[in-house]
Amino acid sequence: MRYAALIRFAALSLLLLAAVAASSAAPTTVPEKLQGVYFNPVSPSPPGTGHWIYDYHLIRPRVCQELSELVAKTGANFLDVMLLIPLTLREKATAPSDTATDVHQWANMQTLDNLVAFLDDCHRAGVRVEIDLACNLWIPYRLDTAHHIGQSEWWPKPDDTPWTEAAIWYEQIIRYVEGAVASPDSIAFWTMMGNYQWGGAEPMTWDWPEQPEVMAYTERFVKEVWPRFRRAAQRPVGSPIMLPILADVPYWHDKTPLQRLSSFSNLKRWLVEDLKLPPDYWVMSTYPCCDPATDGFRYLREIVRILGPENASRIISTDFKGAGHPAEPCIADKSALSDADVLRWHFDKITEYGFGGWWIWSYQDSAQEPTGLRDLEGRWKPDLVRAVRERTARRRVPSPEERSKQ
Repeated sequence: MRYAALIRFAALSLLLLAAVAASSAAPTTVPEKLQGVYFNPVSPSPPGTGHWIYDYHLIRPRVCQELSELVAKTGANFLDVMLLIPLTLREKATAPSDTATDVHQWANMQTLDNLVAFLDDCHRAGVRVEIDLACNLWIPYRLDTAHHIGQSEWWPKPDDTPWTEAAIWYEQIIRYVEGAVASPDSIAFWTMMGNYQWGGAEPMTWDWPEQPEVMAYTERFVKEVWPRFRRAAQRPVGSPIMLPILADVPYWHDKTPLQRLSSFSNLKRWLVEDLKLPPDYWVMSTYPCCDPATDGFRYLREIVRILGPENASRIISTDFKGAGHPAEPCIADKSALSDADVLRWHFDKITEYGFGGWWIWSYQDSAQEPTGLRDLEGRWKPDLVRAVRERTARRRVPSPEERSKQ
């Protein structure tokens, strides 16, 4: 009996060892990093606004073709798109009321259905999408009215408790879109985006001691809206996009590097230390040649320290300030690099710090800025495409069988 038991034990051990060996040999790919671009195809279709999401039902075949070309040309597996609040409103400049119970009460459903259709098309193309929901309701209209985008005819004028309407807008869009897409996996993550001055820009979460009431309302907005934003989403959520201030202008000359990075420390404090509700991803805009910058300070290294080295793989580096961006005074001097080398600088830093992904600005040139991988006529820029393709080609680890055929 004893020998029989030993034989059974030995046989079981061999089976367990074989299972372990098989499980360790099975994966042939590494987890894919999110690698892609801000997607901004030109939409000339009347009678639309010229914004491609608003017009998607009119231009869908053409945009799908462009999406297919982008994936084939660059190897991208990730897109960023921005949904601006004016495009989502049924009545111009009229935000949802804070008592709205259904998205159909206030939304332009054609725009939301266009976004759903695009996400379904991305799923078929093997691409996931970051959706930046950009509203301007971060502070009351009565504050800094002279600079508030609520003055325009398209953007709503927030009241004294703008977080109530903003939360409804974020929540109901997220729930509708997630419930309507064929595969929610097409959504990489959502971000709580928007800027009261510029609309579709990074939120003003950095310190602004000259406007203490603006900053107090911004903190209040984040703490009121973020829990509801996070709770509404079944898919992952990214932080409000953070901006390092690397401007080389008199106001910032006497500021310390930590003051330039206050967007990061503020959001870390508000979301993690105060609310205890960290995001799934930390999302930031990134300047080339900032690690170190001309002041000798390594800004990316400090960002990792602020957010925590354990979170490096959840940092998404975005909106690279590279090809075609205006040459603004900046302590991150990229003048010695070609446009393609600027991209390579970003990619090397992402590898060095182990960030979880990236997207570059942008897919296509605009009439204002030549920042795209394609120009306005649709011609690809070979040096930029080559720089991107060099990086995306590293995503997949070939299996032994594939390597033997190479």
